[in-house]
Amino acid sequence: MKIERQEKEKATILLPTGDLVYEGIDELETLFQTLNDDGRYVILDLANTSYLSAKALGIMAFYVKLFRDKQRGLKLIHVNENIKKLFDVTGIQKIIEIFESEGAALASIGLQVGKLEKTLLWSNEHFG
Repeated sequence: MKIERQEKEKATILLPTGDLVYEGIDELETLFQTLNDDGRYVILDLANTSYLSAKALGIMAFYVKLFRDKQRGLKLIHVNENIKKLFDVTGIQKIIEIFESEGAALASIGLQVGKLEKTLLWSNEHFG
């Protein structure tokens, strides 16, 4: 199991090769610990991963909160149908953003506008 690390714009992309069931989980957690103080978003590319263990899910859920507390986030890309079903069953898709591509995940990083601000901006554009 190997996890490739790439630096792009405001994000670090992690690309594990293989399933995060036994191997790679400790390496993933170590990378998340390192990136927690880095000030960058984290994008986990699951293109080469077919299965995740409960421990891998727990690590993701734990770090998504830590990253959010520091005004960053954990985003997933290239999630296969098996993993999507697992996310549906566990409800983790409610806390982790999932994107179809690296470009879409990178585009989502930037000025974050809350729901109220979006509503006010929309109403001012159309009725102001």
